[in-house]
Amino acid sequence: MASTEHATGHSPKPAGQATKHPALAMLRGALIAALVVGVNATAVSAVAAGLPGLLGALLGTLMVVVFSGAGLFALHLSRRADPTMQLAVAMASYTGRIAIFGGLLALALSSDSLAEHVNLTVLGVVAVVVVMGWLAGEIWSWSRLRVPIYDLDHEVAA
Repeated sequence: MASTEHATGHSPKPAGQATKHPALAMLRGALIAALVVGVNATAVSAVAAGLPGLLGALLGTLMVVVFSGAGLFALHLSRRADPTMQLAVAMASYTGRIAIFGGLLALALSSDSLAEHVNLTVLGVVAVVVVMGWLAGEIWSWSRLRVPIYDLDHEVAA
């Protein structure tokens, strides 16, 4: 019995095995990167703009994580569907998220109460910075996935 097999109770992942849930792996990588960027941006915003900056940075980070995460989670849920259905799910998810985001943005811009308590400039800047972090984490995760370029459903006789 190999040392890793003995220590963990199961055999290690065989070389060349495909990633089981690529959307979740990408979600994990993107979430880690976005949170690292978001926490740093929140700290800088709190020092630079006080409580309204802190609230703006937290809201910007939350918006990016929720809206971007929802898209990857929708793709994960449709992972067993045929490619046409996956495309439809991705497009519907994107369209729905943009519509909801537009509605929330219109509500936020018309709210005097929000503008009193939240620095909207910080919210926008932090949201853009966290999106860049999210995308970097997603790209980094995707580049490390094991996605087969051939059909693994059938055993190959050597």
